[in-house]
Amino acid sequence: MSRVNLCPLPNLRSLLFVPGSREDLLPKAAAAGADALVLDLEDSVPATVKDAARACVSAELARSSRPLTFIRINHPSCGELEKDLAVLAPHAAQAVMLPKVGCLQDIEPVDARLATFERERGLDRDSISILVVIETSIGLRNLFDVLRSRPRIRGAALATAEEGDLMVDIGGRWTPTGEALTYARGKFVCDARAAGVTWIVDGAFMNLRDLGALEIESRLARNHGFGSKVAIHPRQVAVINEVFSPTAAEVERARKLMDAFRTSEALGRGAVEFQGMMIDYANLRWAKRILGFDSEV
Repeated sequence: MSRVNLCPLPNLRSLLFVPGSREDLLPKAAAAGADALVLDLEDSVPATVKDAARACVSAELARSSRPLTFIRINHPSCGELEKDLAVLAPHAAQAVMLPKVGCLQDIEPVDARLATFERERGLDRDSISILVVIETSIGLRNLFDVLRSRPRIRGAALATAEEGDLMVDIGGRWTPTGEALTYARGKFVCDARAAGVTWIVDGAFMNLRDLGALEIESRLARNHGFGSKVAIHPRQVAVINEVFSPTAAEVERARKLMDAFRTSEALGRGAVEFQGMMIDYANLRWAKRILGFDSEV
């Protein structure tokens, strides 16, 4: 299925979770510098206050001036889909984070309800994006097909948290160096890149006090090809943003590489030696990605 973005999607480095029931946390979360907030209606909200959380999230989406805000809804099997999506505001600066996606059937009711909402509110079809969250082995197995199934699916997150659903499902043992998730992270990124989605998100780091370990895991995820990471506390945002931003050295090298390649190209050559390395169009793609991201952040 072709993937057409109706407007340029922002590059994201950090997605900061806020329980939907905690309106008091919103000012601090908004000031943390995250590229997007995730207003949660799922696991961080007790069942007894979900209606109150929906009211809070609805009000925040209606007044939000941020380029993009996610809402994490409950899985459609919970029977809360209509209530959860009723919080949406009549604009496209919002997206739905869909947890526990395992197969195509998990997408269908959400896509249909969003299409109805867009039609009723005069929004372009597929203007509200979906970001799927993979939390099981079967979800990882089916990821590519899920991502290609609907144009509005523009991102995916892998639930890599210590003692989280994915780790329990695969029966692995979490370590700071991520051995148990090596295959999962690699397959996830390759499927997401092949499907052409924009947001490729690593999961939460659960230790709020060890920012050094957060940096290590963030760099591990970036080395695998992830473009961003979930934050569960404002203090994690700065570390994540730094890791997932191009360094000054990367930007400088990308600019020099592009200059060298363009000079070579003008001479009719498709490959050239640059700083002791043979480069070609693949390296040019890398440089364009670095410079494009740098211009945004």
